[in-house]
Amino acid sequence: MFLKIILCILLSTFIYSKEYMIIDKNDWIAGAIKLDINFANGAFGSKFGIFLDDNTIITSSAITNIGFPSDINVKIKDSKVDLIICIAKARLVVSDENTALAMLKITHYTDDYCNYSNKKLYHQELINNQKINFRNNYKSKEIETISDNSPFLIQNYKKTIIYEQGFPYFDKNGRFIGISSNNNIINIDSINKFMQRFRYFKLQD
Repeated sequence: MFLKIILCILLSTFIYSKEYMIIDKNDWIAGAIKLDINFANGAFGSKFGIFLDDNTIITSSAITNIGFPSDINVKIKDSKVDLIICIAKARLVVSDENTALAMLKITHYTDDYCNYSNKKLYHQELINNQKINFRNNYKSKEIETISDNSPFLIQNYKKTIIYEQGFPYFDKNGRFIGISSNNNIINIDSINKFMQRFRYFKLQD
C-alpha cells in the first residue's frame, strides 16, 4: 500500500512538471476514443485509445491484463449530440509488454448501437476528427470542456483520469506527448518506435 502511495506521488509530480504541464483534467481532449471490451473468459472492461490512421488504433498493452479480447467495440463522442456512439468493431493485432503498447485494427463498421453496418460518411468524419497528427505531434482540434452532465466521462473519474489506460495526453499548447499505460505516460518517441515496428502488421484470419 505504501509503495502504491509513493508511486502515485511520483507519477503526479511527473505529470504536473513544467516540461509536461497537462491541460486541466476538467477539460476533455477530442483525441480519445473509448474501447468497450468483452474477453474470452467472460469478463468485460473498458480502455481508451487513439486513431493512428483510418483503420489502426493504438492503446495500452493493459488491454490483455484481464484476458484475450474477443470482441472490441470502438466508441467515439459525437459532439453534435453529446453522446458516445459505437462506430466500429476492432481486433487486437499486437500487444507488446516491452513498450506497454498495443495495436488494434478495425474489422467492421457499426451503427450507433454496435450492430454491423456498411461504412458511412459520418464514420469517416468522426474518425478524421479524432485522428492524432503524428507528423508534427500536434492535435489541432478544439478542447471540449467536460460538463457535469456529460455522458462521456463519469464525474467520479475526473480525479483519476490519469490512470485510465490508453488515454492520450497533450501539453498546455495542445501538443501530443503520449498515452497512459500501466500507471505511466508512454511518450511520443516510444509510440513512434512501436508504430515503425508494427504498423503494417496484418490481421490473421
